[in-house]
Amino acid sequence: MSKTLYAGAARRIINPPIGTGKTGIRLFGGPIQAIESDLTATALVLSDGETKVVILALDLAHLGVDISMIGQHPTNEYRDLIAAALRIPRSHVMINSSHNHSGPAMPGYMLDTDEERTFKERYKRDLLQWLVEVAAEADGKLQPARIGADWGEATLAVYRREYQDGHDVLGEVPGHPIDPSVGVIRVDDLEGSPIAIVFRYSCHPVTIGGRSAVASTDFPGPARDVLERSLGGLAIFLQGCGGNINPTHGIGYEVDCRDIKMRMGLALGGEALKVASGIRTHIEPGARKTLGSIPNVLFTPWEPASGETCTYLGAVERDIPLEFGELPSLAQAEAIRTEKHERLADLRSSNAAEWEIRVAETLDRWGEMLVASVTHGHPTCDLTIQAFRVNDIVIAGMNAEVFYETGLALRAQSPFEHTFINGYTNGTTYYLPRAEDYPPGGWQIDATYAVPDMLFQFHLFPVAFREDSEQRAVAATLGLLDELAVPH
Repeated sequence: MSKTLYAGAARRIINPPIGTGKTGIRLFGGPIQAIESDLTATALVLSDGETKVVILALDLAHLGVDISMIGQHPTNEYRDLIAAALRIPRSHVMINSSHNHSGPAMPGYMLDTDEERTFKERYKRDLLQWLVEVAAEADGKLQPARIGADWGEATLAVYRREYQDGHDVLGEVPGHPIDPSVGVIRVDDLEGSPIAIVFRYSCHPVTIGGRSAVASTDFPGPARDVLERSLGGLAIFLQGCGGNINPTHGIGYEVDCRDIKMRMGLALGGEALKVASGIRTHIEPGARKTLGSIPNVLFTPWEPASGETCTYLGAVERDIPLEFGELPSLAQAEAIRTEKHERLADLRSSNAAEWEIRVAETLDRWGEMLVASVTHGHPTCDLTIQAFRVNDIVIAGMNAEVFYETGLALRAQSPFEHTFINGYTNGTTYYLPRAEDYPPGGWQIDATYAVPDMLFQFHLFPVAFREDSEQRAVAATLGLLDELAVPH
């Protein structure tokens, strides 16, 4: 049975206190010294009068350490509060982070000093309140709406997993395939004016590099500005599957990276604007007819849209436990823990560089986690997969750094015309590589990898996921899509 679609959107500034640490180990580990551009949380609520869902897009890298194998689900704390405020199930709350590395780190991401912990805990308290407020404000603005979607392309990104001399480095591979798609969803009022424009792209927001000690929206910010200045409404950026993708120019090197940020943001926003401008929700082509009494001039008139505004609105969610690869013996794990502990002590006593100590602190913490995992015997990590469907548009997400190939495969196999696959949704546990992305023999437990692509140690996991994990995630996601495809 068709119903009326309602939509409302709202935004809050979510800047952290100056001095809050950023998300990173070596490149982005320092404290924020200035606000280059306001970080925001933007909420879009959709309802058919009975079912209600909310999407929140944040200018943050993550919402905290989400290691469900030891019982930590920090993102659920946010989702539960929002769900309670809107009186909806948690599964109807979707939080997507842009994975912006120029945003603040959340509690638990690193071993913090007392001062660092104070900053992060204060920010978390404020953020919890802001997200509830912005969701409630969007809910209070619900009005009749129509929705449409379409796609464009932008070649603004580059594959970043490079191999040199047999080693995996964080580099650039020009010419390697990427996912260039720019997906756009336009949510309009009944007159065709935008309430919200949702756009998705797959790329790490790192144009603002590690030498820039600022909080910034990175390139999604100016891309949103293009849409809002040109069309109105609120623009919402969703991070797609950018786990192995960087901007074409790589990570920003300069201290002041605003020029690079603006160039990429304007280009992405321009493509999204082109697509959004072609989506018409309030009018549709009518039957061709003559122009007045002139018999040999035919044209296609645009007529008021007459179709139903909401034929389906629903949400599904599932947790699948991902298993880890082979664990070492307890003796091996304890030896690794001892080695990491001694290495940290040596660096602290020798006045080593701050970044070296931060790395060693994390590895020392991982050593403790490794022993605890081996003692447990069979640890797993829950991968949360969620999907919203409105009419024939689907937005699906996972709480992992998903590689672009996975997003393309899911979109190709989806039963829906418009399927938006996102990572960084409802938390971020770890990278989700395909089996073919693993090196021969897998990632070795006794090695410390120099790049973040597969650093299970830095995500505080005992070892890497089993090689079939991505396949299981794809199968589970397709199962959710099939579930949504079943008629009411």
